Amino acid sequence: MNIISLIDRWLFPPLLFAVVLLCGCESEKAADRPLMLRMAHVYEVTAPTHAYGTELLSERLREKTNGLDVTVYPAAQLGSESEILEQLVAGELDLAITGPSFLAMWHPPVGVLDAAFATRDLDHMLEIAGSEKMAPEWDELRKKYDARVLDTWAYGSRHLTSNVPIRHPDDLASFRLRAPGAQIFQASAEALGASPMPIAFSEVYLALQQGIADGQENPVPVIKSMGFHEVQKCLNLTGHIQSSLQILVNERTWKRLTTDQQKALLESIQELGDDVYDGLIKDEKKLIEEWKKDGTMKIIEDVDVNAFRERCRKYFSKGFEFSDVYNRITAEPSEKDGQ
Repeated sequence: MNIISLIDRWLFPPLLFAVVLLCGCESEKAADRPLMLRMAHVYEVTAPTHAYGTELLSERLREKTNGLDVTVYPAAQLGSESEILEQLVAGELDLAITGPSFLAMWHPPVGVLDAAFATRDLDHMLEIAGSEKMAPEWDELRKKYDARVLDTWAYGSRHLTSNVPIRHPDDLASFRLRAPGAQIFQASAEALGASPMPIAFSEVYLALQQGIADGQENPVPVIKSMGFHEVQKCLNLTGHIQSSLQILVNERTWKRLTTDQQKALLESIQELGDDVYDGLIKDEKKLIEEWKKDGTMKIIEDVDVNAFRERCRKYFSKGFEFSDVYNRITAEPSEKDGQ
């Protein structure tokens, strides 16, 4: 046997054993690490969606499982709402938050939830979103685009802001109302009687400050978090849209999770949805009271909501892919009312 053969016998078996041992250790370490999911949304860190919700998701998951964690990218860090949705469908994101109007670009019937005066209040909206009326529509999203709706969160009651009081649809004649670019929001602005303007969310403050737009519409906590109260004089309590957000998971990601991981994720998101609801209700009430006292904004409470409601319901009663659903929702009383 030559010297090279001896070296092969003495040296390489121990080396091979060491390599196998090291690989085994690395595999064990990897198995100990939690599976990290990526989540994105466009909402500011001070908005209820993040402050009471997604900011706490990782902590809530760790209370339930050691095998799952999530990294959240808020404030449009990974793109606009439509871009985030595209990333989710492509599998580049595991979780995303978006609203019915943007989901309606993929499946139009779900846009009904963002049509003005489709629902009476946030409780009614959440009831409808979780009802048998909407279940087939959420299922279509899952089947066609691998986007599973885990839960619906309240985003808040949307109200108009302006520099002059708005009490009646006639007050919106020639009023340039900034609304999100999605078709349903633009249609809702027109249904109210305004001239809709699709301005990017990040550019709304400047548009209001410079008079490019006459007003905008959002829930009160969002108005505060974006500083719109600094450049608008009146908060008109129209409550024209009971705004919701859908918490989505990529279906392929969902199927990779164990049953226990699925349970932990679903429970965490549903629990945080309750916290977001409570937080935004508390924030809205507190802000309105503060603004009344210190004069930050003039609160217009005597809005002719019935006039706005009648106009919007007539507008959406036909001509939209969700008109039949809209008509059924607006005609039926809330199950919670027991009526």
